[in-house]
Amino acid sequence: MRVPVDGHVHFHNIRRVAATLDAAASNFAAVSPGNRALRGVLLLTQASGERVFEQLAGGTVREGWRFEGVAGEPETVLARKNGVAIAIVCGRQVRSRNGLEVLALGTCRNFPDGREIEQALADVRGSGAMPVIPWGFGKWLGARGTRVRTVLDANGESAVSVGDNGGRLAVWGVPALVRDSARRGFRVVPGTDPFPFGDDYRRVGAFGFLTEVDVDPSTPWRSLRAWLESSPRSPQSFGAACGPVRFFVNQVGMQFYNRFLRKVG
Repeated sequence: MRVPVDGHVHFHNIRRVAATLDAAASNFAAVSPGNRALRGVLLLTQASGERVFEQLAGGTVREGWRFEGVAGEPETVLARKNGVAIAIVCGRQVRSRNGLEVLALGTCRNFPDGREIEQALADVRGSGAMPVIPWGFGKWLGARGTRVRTVLDANGESAVSVGDNGGRLAVWGVPALVRDSARRGFRVVPGTDPFPFGDDYRRVGAFGFLTEVDVDPSTPWRSLRAWLESSPRSPQSFGAACGPVRFFVNQVGMQFYNRFLRKVG
């Protein structure tokens, strides 16, 4: 049975985990109603300084969700509640210069921020993690868009994937460079990329991709990664990006958060 995967997730802090998992379980069930043994997979992308996964990996219970490690996969924990299981795979969000980012999927390793995107990508590839360059609103335009295209050309479709983002405005459609990358053979990995304020966590699990094979609950990340890297095309996406109201609220909220709340938090 096909398993839904959200390819770009943040918890932001430990207090938000249970509510995010409740939302993800509901959203995943709407996509694939029959899945209970493994309702879905969340590919976590922790920013520098975030240690939520490490707290969960120690084994804990939060608001009915029980967390347990996966033998042989230190980057994965299973969250269980009322017979439903969700795999959480740790990864990192690496901020390079000029606002561009590289995601390192399937790793607990830390990476330095602030380097050129070429070096950030080399760091992630060298670690053995799966590298993804995620689209961001306004970040793939002009000179920065040219830079992203140059980096993709230099590495090739087998070495790096491209991230689509559920936080974009739906009426604009899939960004041109994401569409073009998919046509050229790059894997497109969609995910929600929720903002750290309000109820945006409720989007987690509502935008992502479907596997074409079963994901082994005993080795969730290894089986998922093996399928992704062997697939000749991008996985089938599901869900819709943001409507105008949600998009506007998120953009205004992010400006406020970056100016005032990030320093406090």
